[in-house]
Amino acid sequence: MDGFQVVSRKKKGKRKSTGAPDILVNTTLVSDNISDTNLRRKVNLARDSITCTDFYTDFKAKIKECLNKVPCIHHEETTESQPKDQIQYVVPDEIVSYGLGNFAECLIARYQLALLVALRDDLQVPPNSVLLYDPKFLSVEKDVLTSFGFQVLKENEEAKRCCERPTLFYMPHCGKSLYNNLLFANWSPDRLCHVVIIGNSFTNMVQNLPSSTLKRCAPLVMNIQPFTEEVVFPGNFQYQDVFNDTVIHVFPKDNLSKTAVEFWEDCSTPTYDEDDLEFIPKS
Repeated sequence: MDGFQVVSRKKKGKRKSTGAPDILVNTTLVSDNISDTNLRRKVNLARDSITCTDFYTDFKAKIKECLNKVPCIHHEETTESQPKDQIQYVVPDEIVSYGLGNFAECLIARYQLALLVALRDDLQVPPNSVLLYDPKFLSVEKDVLTSFGFQVLKENEEAKRCCERPTLFYMPHCGKSLYNNLLFANWSPDRLCHVVIIGNSFTNMVQNLPSSTLKRCAPLVMNIQPFTEEVVFPGNFQYQDVFNDTVIHVFPKDNLSKTAVEFWEDCSTPTYDEDDLEFIPKS
């Protein structure tokens, strides 16, 4: 499997399988001279292996229910092509992905990209409205992303993208400070209500990390968590470490309206100690 091996739970005797998902283990790296045609084929194979699963059926229902909670700016255009007997949802103006990683080398990143490709197609997001950035992208990876109709951002935004329209951020397994930067850029109820984040659970961060760590690395995550709705990813994907701890975050206006005005005013530009920095800053 392209330098990766699947580690399955061992069975003893005739004991029945527990149905626990497999784990992907990176044992070697793919060489840099992989062709864009071959890499695109591998991504398509991963996408096809995802879209035929119960996991993907469950995921589609969850993401559409979450998008239905986002204020709709152009309702008629959004729902016009959607079957009346299915969940109505807001089609995001953009999907923005940060920190995907090297999907030519990492099978976890490849499956995450495969889900993004399938999601773009299923939501019918307009061409060139899916934007990605990772400072580690190889040239061949940029070529493959472009061939899928995606835009590779040239500038390191450090996830500080301000949203005035419905935007889905695809950030599985990113560092805490990147989520914090994204919240900072949209720190108002009128902007944050348009944001949907697929990424690591804010609730788990707050519950499992010392408050001192969060105050340094992700104070806005800690502040917004009580007003955030999280929808957990389906747990039935074949490989448990591809989407582990991944949830869909939405920020309903009704929740945000419960905050005081001062809640939004006390927000300074994030700064991080070098030891706490979990992303590559722009130079």
